[in-house]
Amino acid sequence: MNDRRFGWLAALLAAGAVHAEPTLYVGNVPPYAFPEGAPQRGLVYDLVRETALRAGHSGKVSVVPLRRQTALLLRQPDAMGSVTRLPEREALYSWNVRLLQEKIVLVTRADRSGEIGHLDAARRLRVGVVLGGPAESVARRLGFEHIETTTNTQSNVNKLAVGRVDAIITLGGLFTAGAATQCAACPPLREGLLLEKVDVYLAGASGMEPVLARQWRDAFDALRRDGGYARIMQRYGRAAEP
Repeated sequence: MNDRRFGWLAALLAAGAVHAEPTLYVGNVPPYAFPEGAPQRGLVYDLVRETALRAGHSGKVSVVPLRRQTALLLRQPDAMGSVTRLPEREALYSWNVRLLQEKIVLVTRADRSGEIGHLDAARRLRVGVVLGGPAESVARRLGFEHIETTTNTQSNVNKLAVGRVDAIITLGGLFTAGAATQCAACPPLREGLLLEKVDVYLAGASGMEPVLARQWRDAFDALRRDGGYARIMQRYGRAAEP
């Protein structure tokens, strides 16, 4: 009798584990995600949360430092989060839902000369990137010789303002949204070379169950059909992507 009860309990626990909702993460990179308490939670945060709600999820999304987020996704097989798809990451994740496309650009002070328009010259500049972000990966892959890392884009802009770096490499959305210009002492900036276009995905660890991945793709398709996707993109000054 005790054995039968134990088996019944084990079956219930196993069923609960199967149906437990995935843990969701996004990297703390404004304007894509803001910490709790901010007036807006961010473009990627909103896309992930609204997709989650349409997948029958509670909609709880944790905002964590960018490098920690990518590590958590690799360690937790039941977790998903926003990840920029790059060649060096291809085999590490299950690429479940394409959320949006971004460009990675070189940005410098408006009063600087034109080194940022040519890759060969730009490789010799001192460039700032966010640690663990896609801009760092692209800068290293393209052979930039003097890379300095910080934990956020604003620190890079501050360093650019006082001449500690010659340029920064960043996602274009950070530049165009004005997230990189939130200090009164910062000089005007200008965008230069387009280094790469990248796709931002809702991804999980490699080997995620195909049924789960399909469920979340269906939820994102529902977000598109009911107009939620277009509304979120418009909220952050973006056009809906095809």
